[in-house]
Amino acid sequence: MAQHKTTFGGVDILRFLAAAMVMFYHYGFWVWAYPDGISARATGGIPPHPEMGFVGSGWVGVQVFFVISGFVIAFSAENSTPLKFFEARFRRLVPAVWVCAPISAIVLLTVGLSWPTDAVIRLVRTGLFVPFDPWVDSVYWTLGIEIAFYAIVWTLLRLGRFDLMETAAIVIGLVSTLFWCAYFVFGLTDLAETRWLQLTLVHHGAFFAVGVLIWLMRFKALTMPRLAFCGVFLIGGALQIASSVDVHSVKVGFAMPYAPPIIVFLVAIALMAWSLRLDFSWSGWRRIGLMTYPLYLIHDVVGAAMLGALLRAGLPYLAAIPIVGAAMVAASWLIAAEAEPRIRLLLDHTLFRYRLKAA
Repeated sequence: MAQHKTTFGGVDILRFLAAAMVMFYHYGFWVWAYPDGISARATGGIPPHPEMGFVGSGWVGVQVFFVISGFVIAFSAENSTPLKFFEARFRRLVPAVWVCAPISAIVLLTVGLSWPTDAVIRLVRTGLFVPFDPWVDSVYWTLGIEIAFYAIVWTLLRLGRFDLMETAAIVIGLVSTLFWCAYFVFGLTDLAETRWLQLTLVHHGAFFAVGVLIWLMRFKALTMPRLAFCGVFLIGGALQIASSVDVHSVKVGFAMPYAPPIIVFLVAIALMAWSLRLDFSWSGWRRIGLMTYPLYLIHDVVGAAMLGALLRAGLPYLAAIPIVGAAMVAASWLIAAEAEPRIRLLLDHTLFRYRLKAA
């Protein structure tokens, strides 16, 4: 089957499950374990529920996203041009943000976590993809990192050297892995959440590199050097996850285990690689994959405010969580199926009008 016609139903399923992990991590753990967080403040306050500690590793779904991005972006960019690549990324990233960010801003105002001037500033910064906070929701921290990886791919396309994609992936993977080795050897804890290290892919480059190598091994050739580098970068990713566990432990005030998030991550990547050999040809998997992005953007502040409202109405916490989760999934489906296509159509008639003329 020609590569450009291949679909990845298994990857779409995994992407959705990763978003669901992050969502239920916020609802089931973060809203009570970290009272100072925006999720907790949006609920109005929730007492501790230690029985929900099993979802405390769900944040690792973000790292799974980065691996999927490395795979999907390398796959889609191979036969693209710089302009087409830029347009495809713009059309993918912008519409959901322009729908979800205003909703989050309104919710911030409604629950008293912002005031008009602050909300407008946050909304503008979010809508313009400013890579530094404040944003309307803390989940937007990942977009700058994704865009940094896109910039590397675009540069290779612009130079006409996409054949160096493997080399670039190995370089960013090695830099990231070596950083995390040095981090633990020399105790560089002050650099755990340094934004410029995130935006230069020093923190998360290992994950994108794993995704690129999975693409190479699936569509080019499975070689020992690629397999070895993939193993090294998975170790680098595990070290980054361990550092995140330490950060979470400090924020929540109690020690969190290293093993669960690392195991979840490694199992997810193994399932991703395995799924590429299976036939998930049902077109509905693609729709599920497209829902993932708006679900990730809208679930945190909006869902937490809804969770708090249900609790104040007398609904038990454990019953409210699946209701809010289902509501956010339904909202993400509406955004992906109805709102985003309309914004893309608007972009086609304005910013990308040259495409219509060419057609």
